[in-house]
Amino acid sequence: MPLDAAGGREYYASRLVSNSKQHRKRCVLTLARVAEVLEARAVVAAPSPDPEVTGCFAADLMSDVLAFARPEEVLLTGLATDQAIRTAAVRHLQAVFVVEDKEISAEMVEAARDEGIPLFRTVLSTYEACGRLMQAGLPPSRHDRPSACAKPVASDSPPSL
Repeated sequence: MPLDAAGGREYYASRLVSNSKQHRKRCVLTLARVAEVLEARAVVAAPSPDPEVTGCFAADLMSDVLAFARPEEVLLTGLATDQAIRTAAVRHLQAVFVVEDKEISAEMVEAARDEGIPLFRTVLSTYEACGRLMQAGLPPSRHDRPSACAKPVASDSPPSL
């Protein structure tokens, strides 16, 4: 199986095929587990019981979040304003994680409480946070194709990246 220009596709495909059952089991994390993986501190606490998270979307442009994020995912963003919370509410996201330990405004906290959106803060960069969530088994948001969790890749064809 040929590798793409970036390399590594063959390994990714074989890993998904050989571990498809195990991979599907790992595709949902609880919000508490996501916060633990990201070493995040709660600014506005999550509800009880602990909600399940089906994926991760990372963006600073809220127009991208509106267009591509899926319900029940978490949002990783460097935008520390109430606009991130309002956007998460419209897309029915499980929580917002502000990266780079950015200061969170009182308006953002108030919006999170009003909308019932858990709000977290992490010292990790967006890149580090996404990498950790991928390692923990949480899939990225896939707006152009089904998630790898939804349908395992056939052994004779690499996934579309």
